Amino acid sequence: MSDRLPVDDRRIPFEGALNFRDLGGYPTRDGGRTRWGLVYRADGLQNLTEGDIERFESLGIATVFDLRSDAERVARPNRVESIPWCVMTPIEDAGAEPPDRGAMRDQVAGEAHLHTIYANLLEHSGHMLGGIMFELCRPGSLPALFHCHAGKDRTGVAAALLLDVLGVPRDVVLDDYELSAVHRRGEPQAESYEHLVASGMTPAAAAGVLGAPRWAMEAALRRLDDDLGGAERYLRERGGLDADTISRLRTLLVEH
Repeated sequence: MSDRLPVDDRRIPFEGALNFRDLGGYPTRDGGRTRWGLVYRADGLQNLTEGDIERFESLGIATVFDLRSDAERVARPNRVESIPWCVMTPIEDAGAEPPDRGAMRDQVAGEAHLHTIYANLLEHSGHMLGGIMFELCRPGSLPALFHCHAGKDRTGVAAALLLDVLGVPRDVVLDDYELSAVHRRGEPQAESYEHLVASGMTPAAAAGVLGAPRWAMEAALRRLDDDLGGAERYLRERGGLDADTISRLRTLLVEH
């Protein structure tokens, strides 16, 4: 990861959400910069403290997209009002085979599993990902937040796609993805680690799944370019957006 990103300035310091970040301040290829305070990405919001709730309300967030499954939301309900927006359901509906966790024996296998998740999201969940972009353009929807459990995989694909279509250079998009490895470490990972090992993964494979390996997202975005026509074409053909909506998205979220 490069040293260009203002890590401390980008993360919003919550006690109960450690990967809550502002997607503003990133440069775009046409000389602009993404606007601060309009779109946030985060991990789970179920552990927000009373102080966190006050800080959250101070951000003026109007829309929260909860990318988790119904089961996750029932087990760990958010402490703020959210829109259920499960991005994994289309993958399951398409009949994708569940992973054989017992076959994942080392870190590389765990990281490869992440790449499979990212590729499947792009392949099958275009209308859900495009729907987030569409909703961001609705009057009154901003500031907005999207989040999942760790805020790095489902959230990471949504953030990468958004930044990419806004014109943020690819290396910066990947830097943003890797920031999850800075904030999601140590104790917050313990429960997930134990769950993965109990499901049959080796400790090394579980560590791979819990990371944010640059290559996994980079390969998924390379497939976005090579096989799916790039972010703008993808959002038009798979995400259901028209040219005017994409233009409005850029106008709303990029300043020059």
